Amino acid sequence: MSLQEGRLIRDTRKKLGINQVDLAQQIGLSHQPINQVENGFESISLSNLRKICDVIGLEVVIREKNA
Repeated sequence: MSLQEGRLIRDTRKKLGINQVDLAQQIGLSHQPINQVENGFESISLSNLRKICDVIGLEVVIREKNA
């Protein structure tokens, strides 16, 4: 996951007034992986990414790269 995507998650979470601990509890993780993802330091499973996005109202889209 890129830093840009992590920042989108962080900014959206903050706009909703959700802190990392609350988000982590809602999806069954500790807050450390969320912090690392938001800062571009760690990848996250697609399953957990979807859980995060469901809570904060983002959509995960997978598409083919243009050749």
